[in-house]
Amino acid sequence: MKKSKKLSSETKRKVFHLIFGTLILLLIYFAGINASFIVIGSCAIVGTFISLAIARGYKIPRLAKLVESVERPDEKHFPGKAAVYFFISTLVIMFIFHDTPLVVLAALSIQVYADTAASIMGQRYGKTKVLQNKTYKGSFACFIVAAICVSAFYPFPVALIVALVAAIVELLPMDDNLWAPLFAATVIRLLL
Repeated sequence: MKKSKKLSSETKRKVFHLIFGTLILLLIYFAGINASFIVIGSCAIVGTFISLAIARGYKIPRLAKLVESVERPDEKHFPGKAAVYFFISTLVIMFIFHDTPLVVLAALSIQVYADTAASIMGQRYGKTKVLQNKTYKGSFACFIVAAICVSAFYPFPVALIVALVAAIVELLPMDDNLWAPLFAATVIRLLL
């Protein structure tokens, strides 16, 4: 029973991740880097204040319950941590790579879609652990989806190298919401 509740929470989390990640990608694609930077920066500031308020025990109607329903047990001290880190990573990538929107879109699409694939495949089908809670099947799913995402913007050899880097970063004991898109964008830039 406890496992199905955890899976349900993780499923909600990934649906949330996909919807808002896709909205961010669409915003950047249609509005451009500068306008998106302002909107996403504002969301990051508001999100951080909401996170701090919830962490301090303030009950914000609907938002506190939403955040609680998608957060992992290790994120209780920093509610909404994954979203805040994703916003920060997005802002840093847009700032550094503002002159190449395709780099921004490719790197963020890895975080939105490959991270989701890694989580779903790893939790549902992964048995053999690689590092911590990460599995071979989750890492392989990350690699495949990352390669597909990057190949939508760049040649396939570039996509394969970037996907490999993304899958490795996904495995490491660091917050992938913050680091995976940054590493991916940097590798794309270096390869081009």
